Amino acid sequence: MANAIGLRCYLITARKERDTETLSFEDDFEFEFSPAPFLKNFVQTNSESVRDADRERSWYFEPKSFGPTEGSSKGYIHYGTFGFESNLVDSKTKKAEFRRKVDHVEEIPLFYEIWRPKGADYAFAAFQSFAGRSCVTLIGEKIEQAFRIANPGYVLKLKKLVPNDGSASVYAQAPVKQLRFIKRNASSDIADRYIGEASNPIDMELLLKARRKQSLGPFGTVSRNLKRNEAGVITYDGIDFGEAIASIRVGGKYRPVGIFGISSDTGVIDITSDVKRGADGHPSFESVEEQVKQMLADFNSTVASKMR
Repeated sequence: MANAIGLRCYLITARKERDTETLSFEDDFEFEFSPAPFLKNFVQTNSESVRDADRERSWYFEPKSFGPTEGSSKGYIHYGTFGFESNLVDSKTKKAEFRRKVDHVEEIPLFYEIWRPKGADYAFAAFQSFAGRSCVTLIGEKIEQAFRIANPGYVLKLKKLVPNDGSASVYAQAPVKQLRFIKRNASSDIADRYIGEASNPIDMELLLKARRKQSLGPFGTVSRNLKRNEAGVITYDGIDFGEAIASIRVGGKYRPVGIFGISSDTGVIDITSDVKRGADGHPSFESVEEQVKQMLADFNSTVASKMR
């Protein structure tokens, strides 16, 4: 879908290097800079543009609010790309309105939230993507690197809560209601079989849908059992499908989650149909905030029950 809106959600925990046991966020004896205040400080100290020349990217936080628990904040990450020239053309008049230079930054606002449940020794982070563009890899690396510098010998780990393989997901046991296989830009020969002569490439989907009150199986099992060939695709009836999307219950409703396909979409929870867009084409802050609130509460319920 054009300009799709997605969410990538992570569990944040702290531990010693080469150790698997998670540490208390309140253990001042262990840390020189404990996790909760570190997370707040990281947002505050990166509230002005940071340029990554090697990646030709820029970013900075615009926090809208902090709290109520220490370390929690939400707002925007302004994520930009630079390093190439291009023309900005009016789509209606077809006239070039502006010549973008190499040092100009194309910047978009991406919602983020870091939430630490009250008294918890972990936190959650949610990062929005826009039309496949995401800053999560860059920001995640920066957070982990900064924590290592502030706390030598310790690690702050961001673990994806819905990984594309499903096996380590907090939703590994969630029932899959439907599974979509997608082949984009397929040959018109496929359409010819059913509707006669077709001149343009098509997008083709194969939908597997469970009957009412049934499922296709647990998310972890379904995703793990999808057998792809060396080219990374699934072949059905002689047709190669390059993407797979499962529908599972996340945050109180069934949502599409990428299992495999283009790297920017795997493991992403699609909220495109659940948000409201402004005149600028971007989702409103409040509509994304509401979706994130539902999901993080759901994640916390699942994670907390496993840690008891």
